Formats: sequence, structure tokens, C-alpha cells
Amino acid sequence: MALKSKPSKRDAILDAMLDIVVERGFHDAPMSLIGQRSGASAGVIYHHFSSKEEIIQALYVRIYALKLEAFLADFDVEKEPGHVFVQIFISLYNFYRKHQREMRFYEQYQHAGFACTPEQAATDERSVAFAKRFSSKSRGGVLKEWPSDVLEEMTLGVVTRLARQPKKIATPLLREIAESMWEMVKA
Repeated sequence: MALKSKPSKRDAILDAMLDIVVERGFHDAPMSLIGQRSGASAGVIYHHFSSKEEIIQALYVRIYALKLEAFLADFDVEKEPGHVFVQIFISLYNFYRKHQREMRFYEQYQHAGFACTPEQAATDERSVAFAKRFSSKSRGGVLKEWPSDVLEEMTLGVVTRLARQPKKIATPLLREIAESMWEMVKA
């Protein structure tokens, strides 16, 4: 059995911030508590981050990268879009169930009005190919000509809310839901 390595001080600070924000919110996350929870002195914290806001931004970027990787894990431009859609729907559901703390932070962050938007920086090849494939038909994609926020709510919004439910949904039912969602949004 391999021993789990101890997280770096930077990661311990980010993990402490995650726990505190999920428990108490952004505004009740004092640096002293971050230091106490992470086991890092104020000097060590300020060596890695210039401010509480920088810790929040770094944590957001870390969670966004984790979410993006889960989102694109099943994407293959060669596969039939409906199959990809269903696989991504199921993968995201499982990701959200597994990473509930991270998703609570992520949602709080999005509603708090912070300026960091790594989404705009997601220009790697897979992200670009995915965005093109799953855009509206008039833009070369496979989806209906609906506003992007409507499409997002009807897909990612549904996945997010289903994953928050206390009882886990069995994969066959989840697949059926995803297939029905696909029929609604495909062009």
C-alpha cells in the first residue's frame, strides 16, 4: 500500500480555504483561521499568496481545471455527438457527486462577483473543439439555435441539481435522462 504524500503548504492553504468557505462563506474566512487550519504561519501564507483574494482566485483556478478535465474526459471529436453528450452528462453527474465541497465553493464564487474567469483562457485544443462541436447549428455545431444560457441551464443546470439530491441516481436512469436531454437540445 502506497503512502499518501503530505500536501504542499500551498495546497494545504488552498484546502483550508476550501473548507472554510464551504462552512462559513467568503466573508467569514479570516487569514488567522486559514493559518490555523492549514498549519501555515502568516509568513508562509504570504510567501505563497499576497492576499485572501489571491488564495480564493488560486482555489477557483484549481477547481475550474479539475472540473474542465472531468468535463472533457469523455470528449472525442470522432465519436457521435449524442453518445458524447450522454457520457459527459453521466461523468459530470459523478464528478459533482464526488466533489460536492468543490462545487459548493465554485457556485459561491460564481455568485460572489469575483473577477477571475479562467473559462475565457480555456483555449487548449480539446476545449476549442468541444466548444465548436457543441455550439448552435448555425455556428457549425450540433445544438439548437437557443441562447447559450438556456442550453447551459437545460444541460449543466440539470446535472448540477440532480447531483445535489441526497439519493444517488442509478446509472441506467441517469443515461435515460441524458438521452432525453440530448433529444431536447440537439438540432
